[in-house]
Amino acid sequence: MTIHDILLDPNIYQNPHKFDPNRWLGGDPVPECYFVPFGKGTRMCQGMRFAYTELYVVLATLLRRYELQLHDTLRERDVESVRDCFIGEPYPDSLGVRVKILGKRL
Repeated sequence: MTIHDILLDPNIYQNPHKFDPNRWLGGDPVPECYFVPFGKGTRMCQGMRFAYTELYVVLATLLRRYELQLHDTLRERDVESVRDCFIGEPYPDSLGVRVKILGKRL
C-alpha cells in the first residue's frame, strides 16, 4: 500500500479529500502504523537517511548561529517524560519546548 492510498483512505482519515490542517491538532489520534512518510520494508525510500541528515544539519546551524533562550517552558510539564516507549513522550498538556530567539551570534 502506498502513502497515497493510506492518506486518502476514508477508513483512516475522515474526509480525506478535504483540506483540513486542523485534523492534525488533537482529537482522535491516528495510529502510528499509518504514519509512513518514507514507506516501510524493502521498498522504503532511499532518501530517508539524507532527509534526516539534512534536518540535523539545519538544527545544528540554527543552534550555532542564533542565541536562544527557553520561553514559557516548564521542565515538569514540557521536558520530562511521562512514559518511555522507544523515545520519551511528554505529558498530554505539554506545550513542547519553546524557545525565544535573542539575536544572532557574532
